[in-house]
Amino acid sequence: LAQEIHRLTMFHNGKLTASDASGIMGMDPTDLMEKVMNRVGCGEKGVEAALKENEETLKSAEEGEKKKGQDKKTADGKSDDATKDEEEKEEEPLLNPSLYRHLQSTLSYTSPSALSEENLDALSAHNSASIATLRSRITEAKDEAGDMEVLHAHMDLARYCARCCTKEEALEAYDEVLALPKLSVGKKTRCVFGNGEGLLILGGLEEDEGYS
Repeated sequence: LAQEIHRLTMFHNGKLTASDASGIMGMDPTDLMEKVMNRVGCGEKGVEAALKENEETLKSAEEGEKKKGQDKKTADGKSDDATKDEEEKEEEPLLNPSLYRHLQSTLSYTSPSALSEENLDALSAHNSASIATLRSRITEAKDEAGDMEVLHAHMDLARYCARCCTKEEALEAYDEVLALPKLSVGKKTRCVFGNGEGLLILGGLEEDEGYS
């Protein structure tokens, strides 16, 4: 996705012709724009359906954490089911209103299918509520569980912020992970280099396209 956004930016800024862009992208720039905006927004499901699905995903993640101790672990400490879930999430919509507005402005996206301000406000409100839920799970883990559960709760928040929020919010959440006591070098390395696609996109945009 980050590469696709970069290519669209080059086309929009006149650094690629329409024919060159189509050859590099493998599709017409207009079609790629729709694909990217769908991915950054709520996909092709519609706002209401996307938010409902995200709520169910968060609920499933909470239930999964409670059963995690019973799962068979893979070599990197993740369960087989968790690894599969992460692979399936790669193409899920980001539900990121901040990034959506940025691309709308910088790439002059005016498609009839564009999300309205009301839709984007709904995404923002949903993300705020989701973050509050994730933070409550951190508090619950601190009060009722151990260090690993607290780490997992913090990582869930950080990944969510990397996907759905601004770069600043994502970095703040990952800083909270790194500030945890008893965090091994291996886990710190995974945290630093595994910030997720959302954070990589936001970081690249801030450097290359003026996003902040």
